[in-house]
Amino acid sequence: RVKEDRKSSTKGHLELVWHPGEAQVDFGEADCYENNIKRTVKYLCVSFPYSNGAYTQLFGGETAECVTQGLQDIFRRIGGIPRRVVFDNAAGVGKRIGEKIRLAELFLRFKCHYGFEVTICNPYSGHEKGHVENKVGYIRRNLLVPAPGYDDIEVYNSELLGRCEKDWNREHYKKHVAIGVLFEEDRAALSPLPVKPFNCVRYEKVKTDGYGKFCLDGKHWYSSAPEMANCNIVAEIGAHHVEVLDSSGDTIIRHRRMYGNSRTDSVDWSTSASRLFRNPGAWKNSGIRESMPEDLRNSMDEMDVPGLKKALKVLRDLSGQYDFETAI
Repeated sequence: RVKEDRKSSTKGHLELVWHPGEAQVDFGEADCYENNIKRTVKYLCVSFPYSNGAYTQLFGGETAECVTQGLQDIFRRIGGIPRRVVFDNAAGVGKRIGEKIRLAELFLRFKCHYGFEVTICNPYSGHEKGHVENKVGYIRRNLLVPAPGYDDIEVYNSELLGRCEKDWNREHYKKHVAIGVLFEEDRAALSPLPVKPFNCVRYEKVKTDGYGKFCLDGKHWYSSAPEMANCNIVAEIGAHHVEVLDSSGDTIIRHRRMYGNSRTDSVDWSTSASRLFRNPGAWKNSGIRESMPEDLRNSMDEMDVPGLKKALKVLRDLSGQYDFETAI
């Protein structure tokens, strides 16, 4: 008899009641065209079950940096903080093992900064966050199909917030009131924002190789500067960028953060301009030469040594004052 009761209890899920100001979070996956190159991206979905409103933001992965950056941008958009946020058992946030929950260090600091309650679902308990799982599919079908294109993912994410809100003009599927009207009740239940935003980055001490390059996530390589070869440096790692810091904590190089399972190499050639100016004989085999437009490369190939050195000095000085693309 007990076995029969247990078996029957697994046939359906308890219908949960969601209150204003509570949110659910999950990730989906979609294809996009970034600078006309097809990429598979992750999109963070934050849904509010009471009103049926939702927001989404695109990222390269599902790291703690991506979760915190996406949540912060959404918190600032809605002008407050959900009192309770329900997450999947995701690596970027933390892990639930039985009754124990271990939060990722960056996410724990973010949670303390904003002061919201965190619930991490039990594995295989999809009904605990069924609303956001449905929203993940809805957002893909309505906002990310066909595959969107953009040049700057951060600019596109800012535009996405407004596009999500336009979807709230339709009626709630059960309450027969516009989602946007119901979301005002969600908004009224939010906690106030702190005076200062959170810095959604982590810091990592890394070792450079003989070329001044260092590796993150086991497969993605970034350049520092030639004079930083074979030494320990500090990298500031965010959702969209990786920055190399000097001993004073100031940024000297900024890279777009790379994701995926294949090796990548991100090089800021402006840091090599100074070394190349001192050794113009290396011009023919330099990475700077390969990165130049063909007409400029051919023109510099024809210069004599004094002319080449003068051109490299201009390149070095402009790179330091502006950026490498402007210098070119």
